[in-house]
Amino acid sequence: MTNHEFKWKHFAPDIILWCLRWYGSTPMSYANLSDMLAERGISVNRSTIYRWFIEYAPTLRKKLRRHQFIRTDSSWQLDETYVKVKGKWHYLYRAINKQGETLDFYFSHKRNKEAAYQFLRRCLRYYDVDNQPKKLNTNKHSSYANAIARLKKEGRLRADVEQRQVKYLNNGIESDHAPIKKLVVATGGFKIRKRAWSTIQGFESLRMVNKGQFDFWLRNDERKTLVRERSAFINRLFNVEVVYQ
Repeated sequence: MTNHEFKWKHFAPDIILWCLRWYGSTPMSYANLSDMLAERGISVNRSTIYRWFIEYAPTLRKKLRRHQFIRTDSSWQLDETYVKVKGKWHYLYRAINKQGETLDFYFSHKRNKEAAYQFLRRCLRYYDVDNQPKKLNTNKHSSYANAIARLKKEGRLRADVEQRQVKYLNNGIESDHAPIKKLVVATGGFKIRKRAWSTIQGFESLRMVNKGQFDFWLRNDERKTLVRERSAFINRLFNVEVVYQ
């Protein structure tokens, strides 16, 4: 099948997507992936795999967004974790619901009220007021209170929402940072902010897939076939069909 998204690529689309899935789901280096392919008789330079991931990770995020369900939840958990880019700390804002599903994420070079505002506004963009949560669990950084007040004033956030700043209520999101942090550490560090953001989009997107947030779209959701079916789902997003034996 001819696919314009893989035009001029010297490798089959399913090989490229295989690399995308593995690197975005497992703490490993591009060299590790290159070696895994070499075992199967496929010679791909690690820099090529790197370019594939930077190119296709944001595309995967956009495609998944179209298939993401908008669930009405009573509460959200919001928090940020640290990511270093060229020796300087940047901030990855993240949100999950009560079920632990990732709602959205936002990458900022600052941790302030504007970053918190942009993040929360991003989370709310697909929710009308009636479907928004009644409670927002955050840490005690003042930026969240400012962002919430501003969004209420603009009419983007329900007026009766309650902000809760109790540490144990955010245990879920703090635990949820760990898999992403492991993937970030395995990269060996970022030097360019734009590429860091592209990479993080891939990590977060594959994390959502592996959490089962898109299992509704699988053709077979039996537990023993989940890994294969999730891989096939990602392939279909890119109009790539692979027949498994």
